[in-house]
Amino acid sequence: MTLLTSVNMIGADFNIDTLTIDSKILSESRMILIFTPTGLKKTDSVSILYMLDGEFSKYRFEKIVDNNIIQIIGIGIINTNRRKDLLQVNQANNFNTFIEKELIPIIESKYLIHERVLFGHSFGGAFTIYSMINKPALFNKYIASSPIPIMNLIDKEIYQQLDELLPTNIKFYLSYGSKDMQQVKKWASRLIKNLLSLKTNRFNWTSQVFEGENHNTSDIISIIKGLRF
Repeated sequence: MTLLTSVNMIGADFNIDTLTIDSKILSESRMILIFTPTGLKKTDSVSILYMLDGEFSKYRFEKIVDNNIIQIIGIGIINTNRRKDLLQVNQANNFNTFIEKELIPIIESKYLIHERVLFGHSFGGAFTIYSMINKPALFNKYIASSPIPIMNLIDKEIYQQLDELLPTNIKFYLSYGSKDMQQVKKWASRLIKNLLSLKTNRFNWTSQVFEGENHNTSDIISIIKGLRF
């Protein structure tokens, strides 16, 4: 694995660093964006927010800063083939392993970590749920915004088993818009119904439906609310 030279750019209230990882797991180079609030010290305890669909991570992180969420570093994972990475029927397992084995060790070697968070919207929201189920407690918090497709990820037995396997407490935040895609609303509401029927100890979750929001507008509200959960 090769870490290439970072290129630093200046954002409004944060710095943006670009690095490239020569991934052996994915057999390709992957570009990563790192958003660091100005004034943050290496001795500060921080949350690390890993954002799927990194192409949209800059405007999402800007909204995080605008909402006065501090002591957080954003990581935007740029796509090469979105469907290949994020859909479980393709190579989601490889992408999940890349995050665990290659990305996280590089990023977190430089910081004092308070909390590790994964955020995904749409396909990324479905991958967030997939990651939570398949690598329990890799993250402290999972934020799934308007997830699709999640048909085989809604069974309550999966979450009961997840709760039993967890070595520590995790948080799961699920949301979508009232004007979201019908498939999102159908399956997310079924998942919520199944979760409501469970009693869990270490698996802590909540959900919200954002009135008036659609599939293209629900991501920012979700990420802000999810970080505050």
